[in-house]
Amino acid sequence: MLQYLAQHAEILNVLLNGLLVVIWAAYLQIFLVNHLRQSRSVIHIDIGAADGERSRCLVTNLSSNPLYVQGIAAELFDNGYSARVIVTEREEIDQNDIEDPLARTNRGTLHPGQTVDIGSLADVVRRTWIRLGQEWSTDKIEHVTVTVVAISGQGERVVGASKTFNAEYKNGHTHFVPQSLLTRQIRPRHIHTAFNDLLRDNPKQ
Repeated sequence: MLQYLAQHAEILNVLLNGLLVVIWAAYLQIFLVNHLRQSRSVIHIDIGAADGERSRCLVTNLSSNPLYVQGIAAELFDNGYSARVIVTEREEIDQNDIEDPLARTNRGTLHPGQTVDIGSLADVVRRTWIRLGQEWSTDKIEHVTVTVVAISGQGERVVGASKTFNAEYKNGHTHFVPQSLLTRQIRPRHIHTAFNDLLRDNPKQ
């Protein structure tokens, strides 16, 4: 046995080195996958805590790093017509009715696992109405899309997500139903283009 190993030591050495390379490559791949998964920012948008048009619109940071919510946009659809505006500021709340001015904005830091209530979907529709000066109501829309734009806590990286909710009018009340369970994550370059266009169209914010 020893004589056989001595005669084939060079071949065995090559095989062992090759095996080590494969093992280290596998470890490296696992490390990179875990790193990318941890560094990826994920935003979830959902509704809950109430029924009908009073359902709260909830934004959750599912990332492992904090996010700063920079802006929120809403797009309403009705019979082929749509309107899209920035609704970050809670203009449906009178500033004389609150003590803390920060209660009138949805800007702020979201820590990992933290959820923030950005208002009901009826509130979002009302903000659109205020900003456009047009009469929109929950019983006259087909669906509403909420888009959240945030800055990653890891650096100067913009992330975003959106979800669409169908408006179903039943028994004199509007009920919002999400079109999908998961929230669509938006690529950074698409976020920059869309949000910059909105800022130009909405100079107030």
